[in-house]
Amino acid sequence: MDGGFALKAHRLEGPSGRRYDLVASTPIGLVRLLHDAPSAQLLRLLAVLITAGAVCYPLARYVARPLGTLRAATHELAGGNLAVRVGPTVGRRRDELGDLARDFDRMAERIEALMTSERRLLRDISHELRSPLARLHVALGLARQPASDDQWALDRIEREAERLNALIGQLLMLARLESGAMEPTREPVDLAAVVRDVAEDADFEVRSRRRAVRVTATCECAAIGAPDLLHSAVENIVRNAVRHTRQDTAVEIAMRADGPGRVVIAVRDHGSGVPDELLPHIFHPFYRVGDARDRHTGGVGLGLTIADRTIRLHGGTVRAANARDGGLIVEVTLPIEGHAVCPATLASNAKC
Repeated sequence: MDGGFALKAHRLEGPSGRRYDLVASTPIGLVRLLHDAPSAQLLRLLAVLITAGAVCYPLARYVARPLGTLRAATHELAGGNLAVRVGPTVGRRRDELGDLARDFDRMAERIEALMTSERRLLRDISHELRSPLARLHVALGLARQPASDDQWALDRIEREAERLNALIGQLLMLARLESGAMEPTREPVDLAAVVRDVAEDADFEVRSRRRAVRVTATCECAAIGAPDLLHSAVENIVRNAVRHTRQDTAVEIAMRADGPGRVVIAVRDHGSGVPDELLPHIFHPFYRVGDARDRHTGGVGLGLTIADRTIRLHGGTVRAANARDGGLIVEVTLPIEGHAVCPATLASNAKC
């Protein structure tokens, strides 16, 4: 034995006749351990196991407990409890399990928001469909009376049927946009031409109501997308503005460049505006600032929603803000090819 090691040598003779000395060294402690009595070895093994258990059990619990919490929360979420969250118990961790818990909470919040939105949409749809159906029943009842004005009742039935048809068409459009089933065609769209066409049509329709629609600024630019969808989106925003602008005022449409590769279409009315806290909600399906706000003007609360989904489908955004001197401004930002060419402000094309 030398320096705490036990040395052992063994002489070997190779095939060529050369001799080799093989020397092995083993720690003395290991040699003694191997030569100890079995009871002493068992005690040492038991001590090692107890020590390892005392260290590993808390570590295993530290790892397994949040996994158990996540598993229980997943079962609750699958069972319909959309309000379940694990952040208060697991989210304070700063490791991968904490990140997983926070991701679970974000997923649960998104699912809850989607389910709440779906339930609200179904409730609103049933309400919107019930109103014209009730009026149809009333008109049919009047038409069946012997002394009734059949023509008036039939006209009413026709109007309500057209309203139902328009509502169902808008709902189908919204469903296709929400589900992602509708993919826009990809072709250049002259946005200035779209704005001019929408403005001319809307202005012609509202002249008898002492209102006007005019284009105050335009830009020559092209977006890539579906011409009919982009036309419908701009038209829905303009018609919404026309419904709420005051008499003897004009809805103003202006285009401007928003840096390279983007253009803004701003539609401004001169109505009563929208309370600031309600602005984020006006793009939700069937949302109305007031119960009678759209009913009296013929809207059902889907135009801005469809416009928002359509613009987002084309990679753009829609935002609304109140003008300082009254009225609502809805701005559509769209990506375009190249740069927008924006000449000087145009003269108004309609007078109130």
